[in-house]
Amino acid sequence: MIAITGSGEYLPSIQSVDKKLLSYIEGIPKVLTFSTAAGNESDNRLLYWKNLAEEHFKNLGVEHKHIDARNRDDLNKSSVINEMNNTNFVYFSGGSPTHLYESIHDSEFAVQLKNIERRGIIAGCSAGAMIMGQKMIKGSGLNYLQNTIVIPHYGESFYSWISNTVKILNRGKYKLLCLEKDTYFIKSMDEIRVLGKQQVHIIFKKEHHTFSDGDIIDPLLLK
Repeated sequence: MIAITGSGEYLPSIQSVDKKLLSYIEGIPKVLTFSTAAGNESDNRLLYWKNLAEEHFKNLGVEHKHIDARNRDDLNKSSVINEMNNTNFVYFSGGSPTHLYESIHDSEFAVQLKNIERRGIIAGCSAGAMIMGQKMIKGSGLNYLQNTIVIPHYGESFYSWISNTVKILNRGKYKLLCLEKDTYFIKSMDEIRVLGKQQVHIIFKKEHHTFSDGDIIDPLLLK
């Protein structure tokens, strides 16, 4: 299962949504969080993500471990691969989508990530969401969502540049999956649905489809 949101990772506003998301896991949730997208940022910034994740999942009452993996070499350490074998929920927070993609693609970690998609949940926010598309605003994605470019922070005034980017990309061949904060686009083997407080949008050429909590999305819209 893939679960991606535009923004709000680990904040109080998304806690109730994450509680519902964790309930989709069969068995006991075992959570790993990664701030690899921020791997080129300062130690203080990485500590911020670590502390935020630990407090968030402590409040949710689930087993959690934050992995200090800053780059490709870190992600592919045997200790990290072993942790991946014993988890059913992986969460990627924000930062640079390009750095995160380059750290994951064509690696043993990427193989383990595919296994988790089948048995649990891969979750991501902002950069962690962008890598799931076939393409990104700049460069390729991991192609968990074919024919798709994921646009996070949709509708947030600070990220108004995204609206202009959407207008440009909307002329292309890729579907635009636009994600608002505190709201997940969830794709499983059985269906595509929305969970959260705001909305998810699929934009392609002159079409604009909007979905809210509980809505089921026709897979053909992303073909």
